[in-house]
Amino acid sequence: MNEKEKVRQVADSADSAAQEAADSRWFERVARAGFIANGLVHAILGATAVTIGLGQGGGEADQAGAVGQIAAQPFGMVLIVICFLGCALMALWCLVNAFFGSASLRGPGTRDPQHRQGRKQWIDFFTMVGSAIAYVVVAATFSQFVFGGGADSGKSSSQASTTLAKAPGGLYILMAVGAVIAIIGIVFCINGLRRKWKEDLRRPRSAITRFLVGFTGVVGYLGKGATLLSVGILIVVSAATGDPEEFTGIDGALKGMRDQPFGPYLLLAVGLGLVLYGIFLALRSRYDRMD
Repeated sequence: MNEKEKVRQVADSADSAAQEAADSRWFERVARAGFIANGLVHAILGATAVTIGLGQGGGEADQAGAVGQIAAQPFGMVLIVICFLGCALMALWCLVNAFFGSASLRGPGTRDPQHRQGRKQWIDFFTMVGSAIAYVVVAATFSQFVFGGGADSGKSSSQASTTLAKAPGGLYILMAVGAVIAIIGIVFCINGLRRKWKEDLRRPRSAITRFLVGFTGVVGYLGKGATLLSVGILIVVSAATGDPEEFTGIDGALKGMRDQPFGPYLLLAVGLGLVLYGIFLALRSRYDRMD
């Protein structure tokens, strides 16, 4: 066997192992913890937004602020480590399935493209990759507390946007990023109203659970979508006015929402939506098909 054949054999073995991992029931079960971790962050973020809407301060209304509140609780760091591992495994599961599993553009157990790729197959692929990126971001937030003692995400967002704005065409890139985030927010709202997420869930046996999943799904998606839309608008406005340092992430977007006409009421609604989205993610950990 020559060197080229050895390399190919090793590559085939690695490929087979990855495909087996994509179909592993234990891998799937452990990765479901990522839904719960992400849901916990959204629930705390939503509760913080509600307190801000009620005029009670509420601290930092962003992911880092939510994780910081978890860290401040008894055994908080243990929970953060578990959440970090859950989100990291969920991100890994999404990537493995995007390239080797059900969302892959090729047939299972083969290097050949699937016979029926089409638009839906590409949408499934990019959706899975996007989910992996989202869970990497949440895992990175937990990792800051696991390895670095936390961070000021508002300051980090401002620094990142300012650095990008200084690059050639940076303000236009920043506006494009904001527009994409705003569009994702609109898509979240549309998918929530159309209940597109039902395609990914098993039907609960209990009528009460079915109602709870449906209610938290619709309202939760609207809350999540409104948050992303406000973040996207803030990025576009800060870039258009030439003040990218004004962008301070989710915290700045939600607090900016509070300062608008009827802002406190809108912020209360968005906060409750985020809390319900967190509950929906916890339910999703039980009923998501993950196939």
